[in-house]
Order: sequence, then C-alpha cells, then structure tokens
Amino acid sequence: MKPMQYPRNIFRRKALTAFGRLILPLLAEIKTSGLHRLPRKGPAILAGNHENIVEVVLMAVYSPAIVEFLGTGDVPIDPRFRWLADLYQFIPVKRGNIDRTAIYAALEVLKANGVVGIFPQGGIWGADMKSGRSGVAVLSYLSGAPVYPIGFGGLKGALSKMMHFKRPRLTLRVGDPLQMTTGEHNKSISKNDLDRFSSLVMERIVELLPPEEQKSTRKVQENFDVEVFVRKNGDYSEVKLMLDEQTRLGLGVLFHYPVLLDTFKRNLGLPVGCLQQIGEPILVQEVHEAIGAILDYLERENPGFFTYRFGIDRGILIKNALEVFRLCAEQHLEDRIFVFPIYEYSENGHLIRLRGVDSLHPPA
Repeated sequence: MKPMQYPRNIFRRKALTAFGRLILPLLAEIKTSGLHRLPRKGPAILAGNHENIVEVVLMAVYSPAIVEFLGTGDVPIDPRFRWLADLYQFIPVKRGNIDRTAIYAALEVLKANGVVGIFPQGGIWGADMKSGRSGVAVLSYLSGAPVYPIGFGGLKGALSKMMHFKRPRLTLRVGDPLQMTTGEHNKSISKNDLDRFSSLVMERIVELLPPEEQKSTRKVQENFDVEVFVRKNGDYSEVKLMLDEQTRLGLGVLFHYPVLLDTFKRNLGLPVGCLQQIGEPILVQEVHEAIGAILDYLERENPGFFTYRFGIDRGILIKNALEVFRLCAEQHLEDRIFVFPIYEYSENGHLIRLRGVDSLHPPA
C-alpha cells in the first residue's frame, strides 16, 4: 500500500480554510475557548461531536495545522456537500467493518507528525453521545498521539439557519489532551481498555458542550413502537395492522431516526420517499418497493448498515422488522397505509410519550 502523504492538497486546503475564516463570522456568531490548546503539528488527534458538516468546517478552519479527516466511506457523501468533500478530500472509512486501509492511512499521517480529525460518535444518524466508537482509541494507542476533545455547541438546526442567513450561535471549546495508555509498559491492549478510553473521550467532549446540551444526553428507559393502519381501496375507515412486538420495535427505531431514510434517499438514491410521509396515506405498493430496495441494498452492498449504527442485535432486529413489514404489505398491495412512530423516554423522573412526526429525532 502506498503511504499516505501529509500534508496533501496544501494550497487548496489553506485557501478553503482562509475563505472559511472570512465567511463563517458572517454566517454564524461563534464563541471559542481553549484554541491555544490546539497543536500546530502532530502527531495529534482532534475528536469532536458530530451533527452535520458545520463542525467539520469549524475544526478545519480553527485548527492551526492542516487536518486530515476520517470520513464516511460506506455510503456516498450527501450530494449537497460532495463538492466540498471532493475539494478538501478525506480518508474514507468503511464503517461497520475493520477498515485496515483507513487505519493504516491515518497512522501514516500521524507518523508524519500530522493532525487527524475524527468524530467518535461514528456518524450523524442521530446517536446520543454516550460512548464513542473504538477507532479513536485504536489510533491513539498505535500511534502514541494525544487526543484533543472538542465540544461543538449550537449545532442542531445550525446549517439551515446559516443557509438562510439567520446567524446561529455556535460554540467551540477545546479541552485538555487525553493519552491512551494501559498503565503498564508492554501490556497488551484489551477491548475493554479501548472502550473505556473511547467513552472517556466522549465524556470530555460532552463536558465541553453548553450545559443545556449536556442535559439532553441523559434520556433513560427509551421505548420505540409504531402503529400502522390500513385503509382499504375505496374505503374511508382504517384498520390497525397487527404486528408482533419485535417488528414494531424494529420499525419504531428506524422511523425515529429520519436521517437514516434521508441517507437511503439522498445519498444512495433509493426510492424510499414514501416511508418519510409520516401520518399520511401511502400506497402500499410503493411501501413494498421501498422496503425491497432497502433490503436489496443491505444484501448486496452494505450488510453492516444497521448493525454498525445500532449494534448487532438491534441492527438484525431492524432488518427482520423490514422483512416482516414487507410480507404484510404484500397482502394489501391495492390499499393505503398510515404509519405513526411512537417514542417514549424517561427524563428527570417523568415519562414522555411522543407520537407521529413529534416522535422523530430532531434533524441535524
């Protein structure tokens, strides 16, 4: 394998970050702290929370060193931002698998005293910041590079506000660096060691967020469900579709995170738009075709799409739920259905129940 050159695209990247420093203050009100902690050269790993492309731009712009980012390689980049990713370039990671090529490329950057940017949550699909993926720990352990936690605040809805010149308030706080160590010389690393360090990195990132955003990560006792009603062709009344508990759970999780269906539609071009019409009458024939397209994608191209994001058990649960839902749809191809996701959680001792559009995870 050809070693990763660092830094690469120097003129282009410096031009992009210089432009970012000019344009960002016009698009957003940005408050920073701890920038003096950011290294001017590596080896170093910058780790931040991830909601959308805004924090990627902020990390690149405010870092005194050129950042080599690790990014999604298992699905295409959102077409709205693909041009920017193509201009800057990044190291693609096939998430859901042990991507040795990406790991080696990142290690080459660190070996060349470079700076790697990583987002330990593993994506913008909607995961709460409870624990990070182990990639940040693996890179720190193998390279000896310190990890600089960065908390980006005010991200929810920020991209839309910036595009409409509403200047959202954003925060960027840099914490003290963390070092991956086993505590003993020559001691072999364990998965528990990696998981603990990854969780520690995420804990430090959360501590750097505004207090109100730290609070939002403390939901407990989450429950997912879904109600599906069938309206016979030519009729005006609906009958509830009887689905087993596991199927309802799997579908409830899927619908709760609309960014997943956005990815299928926008990034992959799958015909799943009908599944985004929450609470509206949907042609069952279209639903049948949409689910078939998702299952075909999972089978042929990316079996780890759900298991990467939710873990093996829940990922398989979602896939099985789609298969059952498709079989049920085959019995009502001439009809229409209504889908109402349900989301329940306990926060500060109170049980909150949301249904329909209100139950969906807030968009980034």
